[in-house]
Amino acid sequence: MKAMAILEHGGPEELRLMELPKPVPGENDLLVETHSCGLNPVDFKKRQSALGGPAEFPLILGYDVSGVVVGTGSRVEGFEEGDLVYASPSLARNGANAEYVLVDYRTAAHRPKTLDHVEAAAVPLVTLTAWESLYDRAGIQPGHNVLIHAGGGGVGHVAIQLAHLRGSRVLTTASSDDSIALCRQSGADVIINYRQENVLERVMEETDGQGCEVILDTVGGPVFEQCFQCLAMNGALVTITFTVTDKVVEGLFFKNATLHCEFMGVPAIYGINIESHGEILKKAAELIDSGRLKVHLGRTYSLENLAEAHQYQESGRATGKIVVTIRD
Repeated sequence: MKAMAILEHGGPEELRLMELPKPVPGENDLLVETHSCGLNPVDFKKRQSALGGPAEFPLILGYDVSGVVVGTGSRVEGFEEGDLVYASPSLARNGANAEYVLVDYRTAAHRPKTLDHVEAAAVPLVTLTAWESLYDRAGIQPGHNVLIHAGGGGVGHVAIQLAHLRGSRVLTTASSDDSIALCRQSGADVIINYRQENVLERVMEETDGQGCEVILDTVGGPVFEQCFQCLAMNGALVTITFTVTDKVVEGLFFKNATLHCEFMGVPAIYGINIESHGEILKKAAELIDSGRLKVHLGRTYSLENLAEAHQYQESGRATGKIVVTIRD
């Protein structure tokens, strides 16, 4: 099969188009004919080896997929050949930057009926991350003030919508015109231009000095540290980044607050509650088909231009999601 893979860690130039064997499904696997795959920051981090851990080369990246089932393992239930599916392939296996990819059937769902493959490939990873962060980790409630950093990003703009679906009031940060427009389109109640305003002051102004009951940090670094100041008493902070700081204990202790780390790769990598991903994607498909959830498609690239797509994702300028097309 045709695949874009790397033979060693490094920059985008390490991505090479090559012929590799078609994978053979294990007992719980769907063999999916890839039509489109999404691009996420985890792709360039794994390409750089920033996530650590051993890797087997050639390594195929790509952790969103929309395609057609062309093979099934002996224990697969609920799927058959010809089904249109979408999923987030395991971060511990080869991904979807190839003509075929293996996906554990318990992590997959039938593709939303109202989306084509390109649109559907933009959905899984960011939706799983936002859903687990807000619903499973933070337990947001109606009336909560929820601060979502980088609301114009892939996870951010989905999180804005999911927070609204739970009846929360959403504050978000952005700076570029495109990102601000996407935040507004996604339904944010308050948009803070962090290049022109003091985020902490604006958060306190908008919450009567109380801070936000829930904060989703999608940025890390100094933004993560500032989250402690923006957090309300008894609040919950969820981060999807890995930030080392000595301010965590003090920042949480004196507000009786909690910190939650969200790594959506855990269920598939470790086989813990693995069926949760399939269940979330099934619910997401229902929301999408009813018009209550929309994932913004930013740019599309061909597989041959994957290195260019990586460069754009890595630049930090991307709004919404980037999708790579494998088949028309």
